Amino acid sequence: MADNLNPQWERHFEGIADELLHLAVACDVRLREPGVIERILKNDASVCGRKNEHSFRKMRSLLIAYYDSVGKAVDRIGPEETRKIVEVISERKKKLRDSGGG
Repeated sequence: MADNLNPQWERHFEGIADELLHLAVACDVRLREPGVIERILKNDASVCGRKNEHSFRKMRSLLIAYYDSVGKAVDRIGPEETRKIVEVISERKKKLRDSGGG
């Protein structure tokens, strides 16, 4: 966990990020590519390199829940701390992926 960040929210967002990574692999989706998340939210399964309807539905639902959670975190701990938590986790996942671990 990163220093001085809300540990409950950090764990919550870490769990979401982990599950999104697993689902992205299951569907062969590159979540970081421009426009991909928006297409998933619009229920466009053509972003998938591998057909996996169950995982796609779960990924879409999780993305919707993620954005809902961001709104709740902003209300409860503020926009700056929420932004820092999301950035720390995003960087952590990027390093893991770049090292071949995710």
